[in-house]
Amino acid sequence: MILRRITNALKRQDWITVLIETLIVVLGVFLGLQVNNWNAERTEHAQSLTFTHALENDLHADAALYRQIADYYSTVREDGLRALASLEGSAPLADEALVVNAYRASQVALAPVNRSTFDELVSTGRINLITDLTLRAAATEHFGFNFIDTAAADGRQSDYRRLFRGTIPPDAHHAARTECGDRSINNVVTLDYPCSLGLTAGAVSRAADALRADDSLPPALRRRINELDVQIADLESEAGQLDRTIGLKEER
Repeated sequence: MILRRITNALKRQDWITVLIETLIVVLGVFLGLQVNNWNAERTEHAQSLTFTHALENDLHADAALYRQIADYYSTVREDGLRALASLEGSAPLADEALVVNAYRASQVALAPVNRSTFDELVSTGRINLITDLTLRAAATEHFGFNFIDTAAADGRQSDYRRLFRGTIPPDAHHAARTECGDRSINNVVTLDYPCSLGLTAGAVSRAADALRADDSLPPALRRRINELDVQIADLESEAGQLDRTIGLKEER
C-alpha cells in the first residue's frame, strides 16, 4: 500500500508525499530492526543470568565437595599415622586395628565435579554469556585441573597401596573392603566409623603378622602420609578460592 502511494506520488511529482512516505518506510524498518535487537538483547541477558546462576551453584557445590574429600583424606591420613606408629613400634595396635588402619590408609576418594553448566557453555561457544570475568576465569581454572581426580590417581599409583595389596592375605583384604571400606553416611562418603573384619582370630593374626614382617611398608606409608598432607591442603585451598570468588561476586 505504501509503495503504491509512493509510486503514484512519483508519477504526480508530489515530492513532499514521496519524502513523507519514504520516511515512514525507513522508520518502520528501523523500528522493526530495533525491536528485534531489543528482543535479542533481552533474551541474551536472561540466558546470561540463568547460566551465571547455574555456574555459581556448581562452584558452590564443588567447594563443598572438595571439603568433603579433604575430610575423607584427613581420615585416611590419620589411619595411616596410626598404622605407621604401630608398624614402627612406637604405638602398637591390636591385630585387627592394625589391619583396618593399614587398609584405610590405602584408600582413595572418587567423586565427579559439577561441570555440566561449564561444559555446555564451552561446547556451544557461549562462554561469553558469563560476563563476570572473575567468575569466568575462576571456573575455567577450576575445571581445567581436577584436584579430586589427581589425588585419586596419585593414591592408586602409590607404592604403599601396591605394597599393601601385595602383602595382605586375600581373605583379610576382602573383609577390610566389605566391612571397613567406604560408607555413605548422610550422603557423605566416609571411612570414619567403627567396624569389625568378621574374621577368625587366626586369620586376623596372620594378616597383621604379614604387615609387620614387610619392612618396605613403613617407608612407603610415610611417603603416602606426606602426599596426603599436600593433597588435603590443595583441596582445602581450592574450596576456599571458590568460596572467595562467589563471595566477591555477591558483594559486588
